[in-house]
Amino acid sequence: MREVKQLLKELIPPDDYQHRNGFSNEHIILSLSEVEKVEVEQNLIEMLKKNGDTLIGETLAIMKSKNSLPTLKKTLELTKNPSAKIIWASYINEIKGGDEEMKNIALNEFENVKEKYTLISTFHYLSSLNSPEIKEKIRTYINHKDYLIAYNARTSLGIDTKDLIAREREREKNKSKWWQFWKH
Repeated sequence: MREVKQLLKELIPPDDYQHRNGFSNEHIILSLSEVEKVEVEQNLIEMLKKNGDTLIGETLAIMKSKNSLPTLKKTLELTKNPSAKIIWASYINEIKGGDEEMKNIALNEFENVKEKYTLISTFHYLSSLNSPEIKEKIRTYINHKDYLIAYNARTSLGIDTKDLIAREREREKNKSKWWQFWKH
């Protein structure tokens, strides 16, 4: 059996770009023995009580940790940020294999997400809830004038992006460059 403290360090690295960019711990989770899973789960639940790190929630969701549901719900209740509420609701929904209350929370909170990059990052959490109403709401963004918003809305729904990419390239090609005004 591996040392639980070391496993926790591998599963939940420091919350910074250097350690988390492109990070996935799914392979570590899948390699855990049953005994390790129990110990890791208990430790992660305790960590979550002290620290609302979404990677802890994601890890518990991957583990399908039903024991973490009370702590995840408490974290959701204490969260004020709309996009964070969507994330926590998606984890609870994943563990429960679907939950109408979590879908409704996410749908309601989605109305409060206004900032471009936050909106982009919430599409994938929202689509994971597998709700027709939420998918319809995301669908309203698939032709958004902002390319990144449209692109991410489409990818979150599994919609092909070839025509969107072609349209954006054509738009960029037709834009006059800042230096071209000297030619006239």
